[in-house]
Amino acid sequence: MEWEWYTRPEEIVHIDERYQEAYTYWVEQLTTADVTKIIVEDGFMYGSLTLDYEKLEREPQNIGHYFVGPDFLWTLGFDDVHCESVSRKGFATPIEAFYELLAERMDPYFHGIDEFEERLLIAQREMTGQVPATFMNEIFGLRSEIERWSDTVTPYKELLMAGREAFLDLDLNQLRSYQLANYRVERLLTLVEHYQGDVIAMTDLASTLSNFRGNEIMKALTVFTALTTPVVAFGAIWGMNFKVMPELDWSFGYGFSWVMIIFFTLLIQVWLRRKNWMGSLLQFPNQTIPPQYREEEKNEKTNKSSV
Repeated sequence: MEWEWYTRPEEIVHIDERYQEAYTYWVEQLTTADVTKIIVEDGFMYGSLTLDYEKLEREPQNIGHYFVGPDFLWTLGFDDVHCESVSRKGFATPIEAFYELLAERMDPYFHGIDEFEERLLIAQREMTGQVPATFMNEIFGLRSEIERWSDTVTPYKELLMAGREAFLDLDLNQLRSYQLANYRVERLLTLVEHYQGDVIAMTDLASTLSNFRGNEIMKALTVFTALTTPVVAFGAIWGMNFKVMPELDWSFGYGFSWVMIIFFTLLIQVWLRRKNWMGSLLQFPNQTIPPQYREEEKNEKTNKSSV
C-alpha cells in the first residue's frame, strides 16, 4: 500500500473530508501546543508529544507533533535523523513507520536513565558515611528528576494503548516496530519505577535519620538542662540582694553551697538513670523467659542432641 509521509508544515497536502475537521484542529491548536496530548479517532490518531530527556528542566519543552492515518503520516518537530533512518527502512504502512519512529526516539533515553543511575548510586554511597548538609537537597533533586522521567515515558505507553484503540482492525502486536516500541517502553518504565522506589526509600531513611539525630540532640540538651538546674537554682537564690541572708555569714557557706549543688546534681542524675532517660532512645522490652519455659527449652535441646 502506498502512503505519504509529510515532515514540513508548508507542504501542500490533500486531506480527505473524513480527516478535515481533525486536521484543521491539529494544525491550528495542537501544533502550537507545548504539552503532551493524544486524541484517538476511529481509524486515526493525532496529538503532541514531549521529546526532551537530557534537560528535563528546560523550558520551553521540545515538542513533536504527529497525525497518523491508514494512508499518511505527518510528523513535525521530530529529529530529521530519526525520520530519515525510519524512512530508509521502507515500511509498508504509516503505522509501522510511526511506531518505529517512537522506538528510535526512545533509544537515547536509556543513556539518560543510566546517567541518573550513576548519580543515584553516588548518593547511596554518601549515606554510608558522613552525610553532607546538602544531602537532602540532592535527594529531593533526584526525586524531582525521576518524577519527570516518569512523566516523559508514560505518554509513550499511552500511545501504544491509543494505537490499539484507533486501529481496531489491525493486530498491532504482529508488527515488529510496535513490539520494539512496546519492549522499550516496558524496560524504561521498569527502570523508572525501580529508581522511584530507591529514591523514596532514601528519602524515608534520610528523614528517619534526621529525626533520630534531632531527637538525640534534644535529649542531650534536656539532660544538660536538668543537670545544671541545681547550679542555676542555688545561684539565683544566693545571688539575691536581701540584706538578711544567714548563709552569707557562715564560715563554711561557700563549701555548703557546693555540697548542695553537687548533691542535687547527683540526685537528678540518679533519677534520670533510674527512669532510663539518659540511655539510647530506642529501648525494647526485655525478653525475659520464665524459669519453667527456660527449663523446658533446655530439656528440648538435650533431647534433640541425644537423638
